[in-house]
Formats: sequence, structure tokens, C-alpha cells
Amino acid sequence: MVTALLDPRKPKSIADILTLTILTFYVALYLILPSNFRKWTFLGIYAISRLSYNGGLGYLLYQQSFHRRLTKWAAKTRIFNRPGPNASVLRRTTYGIIKRELSAKMGSDYTFETVPLEYNTWLLFRRVVDLILMSDFTSYILFAVACASIPENQTMALHVGRWAAGIFLFLFNLWVKLDAHRVVKDYAWYWGDFFFLEDLELCFDGIFELVPHPMYSVGYAGYYVSIL
Repeated sequence: MVTALLDPRKPKSIADILTLTILTFYVALYLILPSNFRKWTFLGIYAISRLSYNGGLGYLLYQQSFHRRLTKWAAKTRIFNRPGPNASVLRRTTYGIIKRELSAKMGSDYTFETVPLEYNTWLLFRRVVDLILMSDFTSYILFAVACASIPENQTMALHVGRWAAGIFLFLFNLWVKLDAHRVVKDYAWYWGDFFFLEDLELCFDGIFELVPHPMYSVGYAGYYVSIL
């Protein structure tokens, strides 16, 4: 997700451009706001982003798991069906945008019109996940920076130790996320089993040998940097 967004060599979908625009807006907002407003503004943005992750995505996954609401919605609206010759301009435009969006990063073995409905619904859901996750992380970092200060009468040893511990936690966080994704791949990372089942055998090695649920425990080590 991060590579797709920040690597200029990677193709950018509409969702990527939207996400980058929002993240750029956050940074610009941080720069133009008075210092006494930054903390509360980004606390609010982070709270909304975190609620969207824990509450919003949780609700969507619950509805999909127990009622298949997302796939039923896709079937009812026929957003993945090729419009007929008499379809409206809006219908044809929407279909073209969604097709380009979902096909942008797929390999040659992907065909938008022939893959199962559940698969395309999952791909569309992933775009929402990426936007919320990046908004959550960026707003938290900006909130932490807005609250940052240098304690008075701090010794050089303590100052260097805090920075060293913070850098270590951040790099450890990065390794945990990358290694966890290496093991579970996109299918589990984006809750693909809520949409369709695959006959897979997961080999839990690396970080999973150290921590049973790394993405939801030590995977947040980078967030602890603000405590230091």
C-alpha cells in the first residue's frame, strides 16, 4: 500500500490520487494552522480516522460476514456489469471509472468482466481500507508532532536515548508490518476471507513465531514513539 502510493514508478489509480490529495491536505493544514490549534485539529482528525477503522470497517466486515451485504449491494446495483447500448451516460461513465480503477494494478491474468463478483467487490473494498489506514497513520503522526516538545533540564544521555528508542520502535514497526504482509499476503491482510474462500496453507514464520497477532500488538510499536 505504501509503496503503491509513494513510489513514483508505480501506476496510480484514482483512489491513490485521492488518498495522496487528502494526505497532502493534512500536511498543508498542519503548516498553515496556528500552533495552538494544530493539536486539537489533528486529534479530531485522528479520532475520526480511528473510528472509521475500528467502527466503520468493522461494521462493513460484520455485515459482509453475516449477511453478504457488500456483495449483495454490488449485485443489486450491477456496478461491475457492462452497461447496455441504451444505458445512460452516467452509468457508462461510472462503469468505465470502476473498471479502470480495479484493473490499474492487476496482472495480465485479471479480466474485469469475467472474475467473480465477490473478487471485484473485495478489490473495491480494499480501496476504502487503504484510504482509512493512511489517513489514520498520517493524522496520528501529525498529532504527535503537534504535541511534541523538548523537556527542560534534560541530560544529553537521556535526549539521545529517547531518540534512539524512538527510531528503533519506528523501524521495528516497519519490519513487523512488512514481515506480517510477507506471510499473510494481500488475501488475509485485506480480510479476503470475508468475501470468498481460497484453498491455502499459511506458514506462520517470521514475526508470527514471536507474537501470535503481530499486526494488532507490536505492529503498533511506531505509535508508541510519541510517548518518548
